Amino acid sequence: MPVAVRLVEVLTLVTLLGILTGFSIFIVVAQRLIFLLLLLITPLTYVIHSMLCLSEKILVVTLTGLLSVTNNVGDNMD
Repeated sequence: MPVAVRLVEVLTLVTLLGILTGFSIFIVVAQRLIFLLLLLITPLTYVIHSMLCLSEKILVVTLTGLLSVTNNVGDNMD
């Protein structure tokens, strides 16, 4: 009987160690996948940022031009 109890204890410990090992492997794989995802997304964010800055400058120049045209038309109507 004591041998059976020891065997159950050993099997329980081995099972717990296996579960922890599997969980650790899952965490490491998830960490590597997140790293790769961020590695791929970073250049895309730089491109989107530059496109947004360029469109902002175009919109500001366009609005400034429209404002000057509006001022010229208003001044010429007097």
